[in-house]
Amino acid sequence: MKVLVTGFEPFAGLSHNPSSALLAHLPETLGKARLIRATLPVDTQRAPVELQRLYKAHQPVVALHLGLAMGRALLSLERLAVNLLDFDLPDNAGLRLQETPILPGAPLALATRLPLQAIKERWAQAGIPGVISNSAGLYLCNQVMYLALSWLPVEVPVGFIHLPPDETLALQKPQAYLPLGLQAQAVELALEEALKSAVVAI
Repeated sequence: MKVLVTGFEPFAGLSHNPSSALLAHLPETLGKARLIRATLPVDTQRAPVELQRLYKAHQPVVALHLGLAMGRALLSLERLAVNLLDFDLPDNAGLRLQETPILPGAPLALATRLPLQAIKERWAQAGIPGVISNSAGLYLCNQVMYLALSWLPVEVPVGFIHLPPDETLALQKPQAYLPLGLQAQAVELALEEALKSAVVAI
């Protein structure tokens, strides 16, 4: 079995993105599952191509996608992805999109397939602060979450976690942050809970 975890490359002029940096802190395996880690481009045209390649190559039993939310101080489990791209901050290819559907004719919104409450409870037991969020935004994080939910089989647990800044970003600009090691621990716990639901589905 393979579990896919992705982060994003730096964007918006940043030199660091914790969603990619923490991938190196995750274990090689979880139980019998092998972890596949990948960094996605912050490019609305290239990210879907890379996502499709990863899904085809690995056929994951769980897919967890990660991204940075600079304005948030807590880990955020995303509940919904919306079929819309609408952002003023250009992607790394310089593209800005307004009122653009991710998949024309597809449903307006799709719900996560992660066990959100179970993950949140595991975090609380470990003393890791986190919340359930109802908005993944309208940028690439939302795009990747929506495509994951659209493209992977319904029995595959799929979802998205927004990460707060880590200590590296806080050193560059003073702000609330969560240490990268703690973020990696949170992601590992989330994967453990997702795998439990995947085993039931399989």
